Amino acid sequence: MLQHLVKSLWKRKTKQLMISAEILLIFVVVFALVVGVIYNLNLYKTPLGFEYSDRWSIHLQGKPGSIFNPDLGAQPSTQDLSDIRDSMDRFERGLSEMQEIESVSFVQFVPYNFSAYRGQIKRVDSDRRVDELFLEMDSHAAKTLGIQMLSGRWFEKQDEFDGNNVAIIDQNLANDLFPGEDPIGKVVVNAYSEEKNPTHIKVIGVVEQYRYRGEFMGKENVMIFPALNRQSAALSNVVIKVKPGTPRNFEIKLHNKLKQLQSDTEYKIATLTEGRDEMLRQKAVFFIPPILIAAFLLIMVCFGLFGVLWQNVNSRIPELGLRRAVGASSAQIYAQIVTEQVLLSSLAMVVGMLFLVQLAFTGIFAKFMDWSSFFISAGIAMAIIYVASIACSLYPAWMASRMNPTDALHYE
Repeated sequence: MLQHLVKSLWKRKTKQLMISAEILLIFVVVFALVVGVIYNLNLYKTPLGFEYSDRWSIHLQGKPGSIFNPDLGAQPSTQDLSDIRDSMDRFERGLSEMQEIESVSFVQFVPYNFSAYRGQIKRVDSDRRVDELFLEMDSHAAKTLGIQMLSGRWFEKQDEFDGNNVAIIDQNLANDLFPGEDPIGKVVVNAYSEEKNPTHIKVIGVVEQYRYRGEFMGKENVMIFPALNRQSAALSNVVIKVKPGTPRNFEIKLHNKLKQLQSDTEYKIATLTEGRDEMLRQKAVFFIPPILIAAFLLIMVCFGLFGVLWQNVNSRIPELGLRRAVGASSAQIYAQIVTEQVLLSSLAMVVGMLFLVQLAFTGIFAKFMDWSSFFISAGIAMAIIYVASIACSLYPAWMASRMNPTDALHYE
C-alpha cells in the first residue's frame, strides 16, 4: 500500500512541487515562531533576582547644573561629592521617617528600565575580554529590592566612601570569568582602562541574577558597583519598599514629603508593578506581528492545500473509480487521500529539517535555542503542519470516498 502511494505521488511530482514548497516554507516559519515562543517563555519563567510587589520608584529631575541634574562631562570635586552624599542621605532619612515606607535606596536604573551601560572586563591573568552590563546601587538596595546573595556580601555604607573599587557580579559573569572557581576576593580589570594604570576591581559578592530589565531580559553578565564609589554624579532614581496594602493615593503624601526635602526638583512616581505592566504591553506589541504573519501564511497554505487536493480528486476520477470498481472500500479511498497528504507533508518537512539542523550544529542561534528546544520546536512545528494538512484533506478525501464507480465511465 505504501509503495503504491509513493508511486502515485511520484507520477504527479510536477503538480505536487509547488504545494510541497509551500509546506516547506510554512514549516520553517512555524518552526522559527515556536523557537521564539519557547525562548521567551523560558525567559519569562526564569527568576528575576528581585521583588517588584510593594515597591515604588521615584525619578528625581533637578534643575540644570543641580546635584540631581549635573552638567554632562563635569568632574565633581571633593566638596561636590560631599554635598551629593549629604543630599542622598537626607533623602533616605526623610523618606524613612514615613510610616508607610519600610526601606529606601538609590539606584542607577530602576527595574523595568531598558537603559544600560555596557563595558568589558577581563581577569588580571588573561587578555580575554568579557562583555558586561554595569550599574550602581547603594548599600540598602539588596534589602529594598529583595536581592538574595549566593556568596560574599552586599555593599556596606563604607564602600560608598572609600577609594577601593569593589563590585558584586551575577552568577553568569562568575561562570564566564571564573569557571569552577570561587570568585569572592578575585580581582578583575576594566578592559577599557589604560594599560599603564589599569582599574582593578575586587569581587566581594555574587548574586544569582539581577534581571532588572524584566522577565524578557536575555542572558547578560551584570556587574554592580556601590553608589558614588566611582565618583559619578548623584543617582537620580530611588526605589522604596512600602508596607503591604499601601494605597495608590499614597503618592500624594509621598510627593508632598519629597517637595519638603527638596522643592526645586521634579518627581516622577510610579510603582514597579506599573512598570512591569508597561513592559509586558510593549512586548505584546512586539510579539503580535510575527504571530499574525505566521497565522496568515498558514491560512494561505491551507487554502492552497485544500484547492489543490480538490482539483486532484476531480482529475483522478478514472483512477479512483477504477479502485472502487475492483473492490476498494470507501474507507480505503478516504485513507489513501489523507495518507498521500501526510506523505507529501512529511517529505517537505524532512527537507526542511535537513536545513534547520544545520543551525543547531553550527550554533548560529545558540543564544535562542539548544538541542532540547530545537527538537521540541521541530516537534511542535511538525504537529501543527500535520494537523493543518490532515484537516485540509478531510473534505476532498470524503468526496473521493463517496465516488460511484460509474462516474469513471462518464468522465471526459
